[in-house]
Amino acid sequence: MTPEIDLSGLRDLHIPNAPAMWPLATGWWVLLAACLLLIIVSIVAYSIWHQRPENYALRKAQKMANSISDDLVYLKNISQLLKRVSIAVYGRTKIAPLSDKTWQDFLLKEAPDTLTKNEAHLISFAPYEQKLKTSLNRSQIAEHVELWIKKVFKNKKSS
Repeated sequence: MTPEIDLSGLRDLHIPNAPAMWPLATGWWVLLAACLLLIIVSIVAYSIWHQRPENYALRKAQKMANSISDDLVYLKNISQLLKRVSIAVYGRTKIAPLSDKTWQDFLLKEAPDTLTKNEAHLISFAPYEQKLKTSLNRSQIAEHVELWIKKVFKNKKSS
């Protein structure tokens, strides 16, 4: 038979504690810092992009096309917007004196193949009209105005 062993001096089994969540390992801190940096850079990049004059003008043109119901008021506002865009691109001294026929010629010359002669005429003479004499294809004008804005800013970047 086997001799009896005295087990009274042994302690109970000790199970180690579960690993703690804190402190995080170095890799997790690096990952958190990278995510935070990515979020900050994204916010800054979006705000810079959102404030660019070209994007502002395009958003404003879309908003006008959707929110203004009177065609004459729409054309007056588009004329003002295009004048503001032109001042931003070419400077006040070149653009401010333009009106009527000279403004129409400028619209056609600076971004050819965007506005038709009739659209440029409507836009340039709208601020001086009491009542619109012709019908208006608003969606086509809105599309052409957006093309004009894009082309003017593109010409500015290339020069």
